[in-house]
Amino acid sequence: MAWTDEISEAVYTAPSGKRIVFNYESALSRSTPLKTAEHTFPDVDGAEVQSLGLGGKKFPMTAIFSGGDCLSLADEFEAALCERGYGTLEHPIYGKHTVVPTGSIDRSDDLVSALNESRVKITFSETLTESLPLSELAAEDALDAAIDNYENAASAAFAGMIETSTVDDEIQLQSVMTTQDNSLFKGLTKLCEKSGDLKQKQTLFQKLNEFKMNVTNWVKEVDTLAAKAQEIATVVIKTARLPSEIAIGAMGKVEGYSSVIKDFLNNAKKDPVGANAIKNQYAATSTMVGAMVAALSYGVAKSAKDGASASGGSSGSLSSFSSSGGSGNVAGVQANAGKILSRGDVFTIADAVTAQFEIYKNYIDSQVAKNAFVDTGESYEAVLETVIKAVEMLHEVAFDLPMARTIKLGKDRQLFELLCELYGKQGFDRVDEFIMDNGLNADEIELIPMGREVRYYG
Repeated sequence: MAWTDEISEAVYTAPSGKRIVFNYESALSRSTPLKTAEHTFPDVDGAEVQSLGLGGKKFPMTAIFSGGDCLSLADEFEAALCERGYGTLEHPIYGKHTVVPTGSIDRSDDLVSALNESRVKITFSETLTESLPLSELAAEDALDAAIDNYENAASAAFAGMIETSTVDDEIQLQSVMTTQDNSLFKGLTKLCEKSGDLKQKQTLFQKLNEFKMNVTNWVKEVDTLAAKAQEIATVVIKTARLPSEIAIGAMGKVEGYSSVIKDFLNNAKKDPVGANAIKNQYAATSTMVGAMVAALSYGVAKSAKDGASASGGSSGSLSSFSSSGGSGNVAGVQANAGKILSRGDVFTIADAVTAQFEIYKNYIDSQVAKNAFVDTGESYEAVLETVIKAVEMLHEVAFDLPMARTIKLGKDRQLFELLCELYGKQGFDRVDEFIMDNGLNADEIELIPMGREVRYYG
């Protein structure tokens, strides 16, 4: 067989599944990074070089699109390269690989010497697809990307689902949006009030009032409600995120957001009449609840990271931990002003997030099952991805934290004596937190009685 018979066409399949066949410049190449570590030593000539395997292969290519539709074909190829996720490259010589486009996309259109021809230069980098442990920083970046993707998907899904073909549809949608918006701004105002940072609180209220004014004015104009639908959804989602990073504990955020979610679902129990009215109510309610769940997931993961850092978790220091029992204790998390002090705390928070997602999922499932409309699921998938990334980040935080332990005292103990036994010299730095965490009263601070259960970390 001649070598020319082994050359195949060049194809890139985007994460969305779109398959694009393209011509290419004849000079093809690939590079394979060698992972090595080089060590030198004093008074010793030469170096010790360790072979640590291979990096991902890189395939630089210039795609060529010709003909009267070359511009639109190149546009489609660029759009495919911009999609997030893993793509598949079928290389003319080097075979099929799972890749991510990297570097920059360089587009050229020479309207004189190369008329009817567009060129797109890109490097495809081979990637692993199996799930690997993320660093805390990588987990945070993944969470940021997930919630940004959710915002785009959810706002587009809302605009695509609503029915505004008649005046009655528009008026009903206006009514639903007004009710849910009132619950949104009322609930988030209460949550923002919990911030202990006065400057932060003032900024939040300023933004909240600005968003409320915009949404209220848009919803009032029933004639332009459909045209403004995606913009309204975007602002609602941004509004939901406002309190997500306020300076309160993670469980405080869970309580605040879950209360608003409950209000949304109670509002939706008033069944509207007519298929379009039901669809509009579903579009509004599912968007609102999804926005709350995504913002909650994002906010508590960020709070947990900051709370663990405030407690010294990242550095491994135990001197400022104080919180809940081994399986997680909500009261302990709240009592310590947001400090995340043990793995149990983090798992309690993760459970609370997934519980709110289940509420959202159950609403979606119940409405789709009993009604005749079709939900594309794009918004749901984006919420799910945000929750998954938040939980992954919580687990990453948990690895840096100690286990909480509970013991029952076999005899009366002096507080300082017990702390020194449990923590050594660090015991003197943990008095206040130990008292708060275990809820010791005045008598117990003087002498902790035999049989009393106490928590500590190690």
